[in-house]
Amino acid sequence: MPADQSTIPMRWCVIGAGPSGLTTLKNLLACGIDAEILEREDDLGGNWYFGSASSRVFASTRLISSKSLTAFTDFPMPRDWPAYPDHRQCLEYLHRYADHFSLTQRIHFGVTVTAIAPVLNEVGSRRGWEIAVAEGSPRRYAGIVLATGHNHVPRWPKVPGAFTGPLLHAADYKSPTVPVPVAGKRVLVIGGGNSGCDIAVEASRHAAQVFHSTRRHYHVIPRMVAGRPADLRGERLLKMQAPLWLRRLIGHRAIARTIGLPGQHGLPNPDHLMWQAHPVINDHLYAQIDARAISPRPDVQAFDGRWVSFSDGCREEVDLVIAATGYQLTFPGIDPLLLNSRDGLPRLYLHLLHPDETDLAVVGMIQPDSGQWGITDLQAQVVGRMILAEQQAAQAQRWLARQRQHQPRLSPIDYLDSPRHALEVEHFRYANRLRRLIAGLDRRLRRATSHRAPY
Repeated sequence: MPADQSTIPMRWCVIGAGPSGLTTLKNLLACGIDAEILEREDDLGGNWYFGSASSRVFASTRLISSKSLTAFTDFPMPRDWPAYPDHRQCLEYLHRYADHFSLTQRIHFGVTVTAIAPVLNEVGSRRGWEIAVAEGSPRRYAGIVLATGHNHVPRWPKVPGAFTGPLLHAADYKSPTVPVPVAGKRVLVIGGGNSGCDIAVEASRHAAQVFHSTRRHYHVIPRMVAGRPADLRGERLLKMQAPLWLRRLIGHRAIARTIGLPGQHGLPNPDHLMWQAHPVINDHLYAQIDARAISPRPDVQAFDGRWVSFSDGCREEVDLVIAATGYQLTFPGIDPLLLNSRDGLPRLYLHLLHPDETDLAVVGMIQPDSGQWGITDLQAQVVGRMILAEQQAAQAQRWLARQRQHQPRLSPIDYLDSPRHALEVEHFRYANRLRRLIAGLDRRLRRATSHRAPY
C-alpha cells in the first residue's frame, strides 16, 4: 500500500509472546531498538501457556531437552529444578524471564493480527510495515519479526475411507480424559514423533489396548544416561569434536545399557542412521511395548467404519484415533512471497533472515536436535545487530548482506526427506554459526562508532 507519510516509523513489532518472541523483544531492547510485542492471548507463554488456544502441550508434557540446553543464554533455569522441567515450570520460567528483563510492559495482550503488508512510497520503495488487527486501527512499524511458532495448523494423515469414531489430532489432546476419555478403549495413535510416542505411552496406561502406527521405526533415546541428561553427554562429545561415527557408536552403547535397542524388544532396526531423523526422547515406550500395552503397527492403509487396515495386511477394530502427525508451516496474514517462500517453505538465510530485505525476520523457525530457546536467543541477537548495522554501520550492513547470499550447510547429517525435517538443524553447528555472525557484526559495529555501542 502507498505511504501517506514521508517518515518511516522507528518502532519494531514482534508478533507472538512465546519463548521466541520474548527473547527477540529482550535482545532488540538491549540493542537500544524501540520494540513491542503483539500477542493474541491474554498472557505470555505461547505454546507453554497450557489451556490457551495457542498451546499444544498436554497436562503431562515436560521438556525433551535438558534445562541446561534449553534455557536462554543469560538466564539459567533454577538449580533445584529437575533436569527436564514440566510445562508448568517452563511457563513460570518464561514469566521470570519477562519480569527480570522488564518485558511485560512492552507486550500488548489480546491483539489479534489479521494482515501484514509493507508500506510503499510513490516509487515503490518500502517505508515500513502496516499491521491490521482485529481489535482496533492498523499500526505501523519500521520492521517485523515473526515469532509465532510453527505448531498452529494440524497436518492430518491422508487415509482412504472414513473412520466413524472420534478422530483427534494431537493438537487437541490434553490428557487421558480430555477431550475424550481413553479408559477401556482400543486406541490407535498415528505418528512416531515425540508427541505420538508420549501420547501412546500415556494412553496405554488407561486404554484397553493401544495400537501405535508409524511409517518407519525410529531411534529412541532415554532422557538420562548414568544419572546425567543424555543430551549433555552428547554435548560433551560435540565439544570434543568427536567424529559422527564415534558419537553414533557411543550412543548405541548407551541406549543398549539403559532402555535397550529395538532388537532387544522384538522390533526391527530403523531404516536410517542415528540422528538422520529428529530424535525420539522417551523412557517408557519400550517398556509398554514389552508389557503388550502398546502394539506397534506399520502405516495406516485405510479406514472402514471402526476398522483400520495397515500396510502389512493386518486389520484392527478401534474406538478412538489420535493423529500425532505434525503441523503445517503457516504464517497467516502475510503474503508468502514476502518471506521468499517456495513450495510452502520460507527460504531464509539460516531460516532466520531474508536474503535481501533487512526489515523482516523470522525467529524460532527451526527444529533443532536439542533445546531451542537458547538458539532463538542467539537468533534474536543476530536480528538486533542487523538492525543496528542498517542504522549505524554501512560496512557491517554490507558484510551481513554478503553472508545472506550464501546458505551454509547447517548440519553434517543428511536428514530424511520428509516434512518433519524441513526445518531440522544440528544445534551445535547451527549455534556456532550464529555466534560467529554475532562476533563479526560486533567487530564491525565497534569500528563504526567511537562511543560505546548500546548493546
